[in-house]
Amino acid sequence: MTDASVLDDPGVMASLDPQGMLGIVEGAPDFMKWCLDEFELDKGKNIERSVQKRLPKRMAGIAISGMGGSAISGDVVLDWIADASRVPVIVNREYRLPACVDGSWLGFFLSYSGNTEETLSAYLDAKRRGINCICVTSGGMLEEAASKAGDLRLKVPGGLQPRAAMLYLFTALAIAVADCKLLDKKAMVADLLESHEVLGAMSKALGRSVPLKDNPAKQHAAAVHGTAVLVYGFDFYRSAARRFKGQLNENGKNPAYYDTFPELNHNETVGWEVEPGLARHFSCIFIRDPAQESPALNVRIGFTRRLVSEKAKTAIDIVPSGRSRLARMLSVMYAADFVSVYLAFLNGTDPTPVRYIQGLKDELGKKANMQAEIAAGIAKLGRGRGE
Repeated sequence: MTDASVLDDPGVMASLDPQGMLGIVEGAPDFMKWCLDEFELDKGKNIERSVQKRLPKRMAGIAISGMGGSAISGDVVLDWIADASRVPVIVNREYRLPACVDGSWLGFFLSYSGNTEETLSAYLDAKRRGINCICVTSGGMLEEAASKAGDLRLKVPGGLQPRAAMLYLFTALAIAVADCKLLDKKAMVADLLESHEVLGAMSKALGRSVPLKDNPAKQHAAAVHGTAVLVYGFDFYRSAARRFKGQLNENGKNPAYYDTFPELNHNETVGWEVEPGLARHFSCIFIRDPAQESPALNVRIGFTRRLVSEKAKTAIDIVPSGRSRLARMLSVMYAADFVSVYLAFLNGTDPTPVRYIQGLKDELGKKANMQAEIAAGIAKLGRGRGE
């Protein structure tokens, strides 16, 4: 196993990170600021009127479609506003939309590359159903399709791995949702601004220059190194648990899984009855927020943590920062970014490439050829008005 001291060796980390994923993570709070400036604070570019022109007269719901690092933005919005939204919000990760979604819904389509075949297929499905759409992308076929159809396009800077661009995609989506006249927009923008401030402070506290002895992200990576990792969340931290798991997979090149309370107590808890020799190959990350844990949840999480601590290699707590629900959610996700990159270094690997995902895309191109079918569908779309 790689010694944790490599996390304090700039030369080793640089050699393992030729495409600069750690630097991108350290600078990611600026992605939020870029979107706030571009789509909200700059009154010349403010998208409020453009969004509201596309709202159905009686909006029945919001459907957000995406995959991977794009779809997680929808999950964050859902968890953030679930207790306040006057209409249902769903996150779709399929090639087509659910049957209930029709022209009375507003569709959001997120694909950082603009070429995600599931999202493009769902977008064409939406157009067949007469749904008004808002697209968030850096370009690609999604931008082309939205232009042809006259849908609103929120274009963010390109050149990153999709998972690394989450704060671009999420912030653009969040601003557009705030413009839908369903919630208190002023409060939502305040939450975004606070979140930017919280993540900026975390970047300084968890960055490469902070040594292992003072850096919780480096310590967490060292604690789970050499194991498959389980991430447990609850309530509005469901999306944070899912994001944490995904970052450990994609950046860390490490097996990881997630589940949520209280459901996991009805099944996964029993799995820890396994003999200790096997359980020692696992670690568990608990997302803890005592102020948000009901008495019943507090008992459930505490009981499970004690049980897991007796069996797993290690059990650690991730505690959020910030005042607002959004800042606390994003703070957990941002911690995951750092932990996962440091874990990649401990695994002796480059955090940026995703060879197995690219291999699957290559095989899909040879055997299914969805891109050709999607291109034909885009060609049939009517000439758009442009934005």
